[in-house]
Order: sequence, then structure tokens, then C-alpha cells
Amino acid sequence: MSSPDATKDRLIEAAGREFAEKGYDSARIRTICERAGANLAAVNYHFGDKQGLYRTVLTEAYRRRSTTVTPDLGDLPPAEKLRRFIRFFVEQVVVGEDDGEWRLPLILRELFDPTPALDDVIDGWIRPRFELLGSILREIRPGVDERRLAALCFSVVGQCIVHRITMKVSGRLLGPGNPGCLDADYLSDHVADFTLAALGLGPPAGMGGPARE
Repeated sequence: MSSPDATKDRLIEAAGREFAEKGYDSARIRTICERAGANLAAVNYHFGDKQGLYRTVLTEAYRRRSTTVTPDLGDLPPAEKLRRFIRFFVEQVVVGEDDGEWRLPLILRELFDPTPALDDVIDGWIRPRFELLGSILREIRPGVDERRLAALCFSVVGQCIVHRITMKVSGRLLGPGNPGCLDADYLSDHVADFTLAALGLGPPAGMGGPARE
């Protein structure tokens, strides 16, 4: 007989796949329970209801994707803090996990078609990173207004996220002979170089800097 914790774990795995494949509205608790080898009452026992299950699964997706919420940047110069943050963000959010896992597809589905559970991950994961990035950019541009600061933050994040969203397309554009050419090292260096150049803290993009060739 399975322990309660084992049943809960199986439900999270089964629900993760169901929600990632079908979205919250189309996912069915009965199907999740069948996939998990659990009875319907187990969902209510462990999670309260479908929404509670979904919130748990979405939070678990973020927890497993990320080893920590924010990096420790210490007393580094602002430009190096930005470079380290971008590297952290690329490694934690952009690269990896394409072989049938449910966590990243679920996260992306939630971002494009949000449910009330998005507030949980915004408060626990997204906002702390956004505020840290904002504080770094504030050091670099102390006189900027709040709207411009937000736009700068989204510009940095957007450069990273676009590589995740278009990864399958870029793989076909670049061809099978170039696997991994836009890996974490290259992408993080490129985004950092590009951003620092735009902020006046580096040479024009493509004209030098630490991006790997």
C-alpha cells in the first residue's frame, strides 16, 4: 500500500503532465488520478480541490526549475552584477529541459494563459528577480524614472525569454550542424554585452567584449 506522501508525489507528477498538455480548464481530475493510480478522494485530501492541486503543481514547477530564487551578487560593481544576474536568469529560466518534461511547458502555458495561481509565482519567484534586476539597473542609471526603469528591466528579460520561446525555430534556422551554438555561456554573454553597450558601459555590440566566439 502506498504511503500518503508517495500518493501525493504521484499526483503532482501526473497533474503536471496533464496541466502542461491541456491547460487548467481542459485538464480533468479523473484523468490525473488514473495517471497517478490514485482515487478521486486523494486530490481533496492532499490539495483541497483542483485549484489547490494546480497551485501546488505550478509552484513545484518553479521550485524544480530553479535552485534559488535570486543570486547572491555581493558587492560587485553594477556592470558585473548585471552580467551575473543575466547568467543566472539564462541558466535558471531559459536553457535546459526539453526532453518530455512537464515543468517548463507548464510555466510557459501559465505565462501565456494565466490563471489566479500566477499571483503565487509572481510573489514567490518572479517579483524578487524583477526587483533585484531593477535595483541593479538603478545603480547604473540612478536618475531614471520608474517607467523607464521598468522598460529597461523588461528589455533585459525579453532578450533572454525570446530565446526560450523561439528555441525550436532557431534550431531549424541554424540547422542541425549547429547544435548548442546558442548555449547558456554564449547567450548570457551576448545579452550582457548587448545590454551594457546600450547603457554605455561597453563597446558597441559585436565589436568586442567577453562574448564567446
